[in-house]
Amino acid sequence: MRTKKLVSILVLALIIAFAYFSYTTALSNFTLSDKNNSYLGGIKFHRAAAGLEDGFQIAQQENKPVMVYFWAIWCQYCARFQTDTLGNPEVKNILENDYVLVAMDLDIDREVAQQYGVSYPPYLVFMDPKGNVLQRVPGAVGPDYLLPIVTQVREQVRGK
Repeated sequence: MRTKKLVSILVLALIIAFAYFSYTTALSNFTLSDKNNSYLGGIKFHRAAAGLEDGFQIAQQENKPVMVYFWAIWCQYCARFQTDTLGNPEVKNILENDYVLVAMDLDIDREVAQQYGVSYPPYLVFMDPKGNVLQRVPGAVGPDYLLPIVTQVREQVRGK
């Protein structure tokens, strides 16, 4: 009877060790941010206040709008928003090709969030290349809601 328990415990320990190793290996390949960029919803964003200034310079050179995405690692709604909305092929295509994208982590970039009146994630602020706010989208909206906004802001900036 003791041998049976001991074997069961050893098998269970091996299963747990394998699961842990697999999990940590998968996490080691996962990156949310590096020094200059954040990778959210499968999209590359410039990062932090310097990223915002750089974003405005690029936007002016390329005549593109700027979208600032305020998010937080603990935000459940952000995770769903990134997968369902930012990951939507139509939305993703427009954002990657026609926008300068900047991500602000609310836990790190508090001053920038305060400057734009953002107190909770997810929150999007759309601006022209000069930094004028054109549109705000609070909350985790779906792709059907966001698609007309990204299209309208893009056309508004192109028309200037």
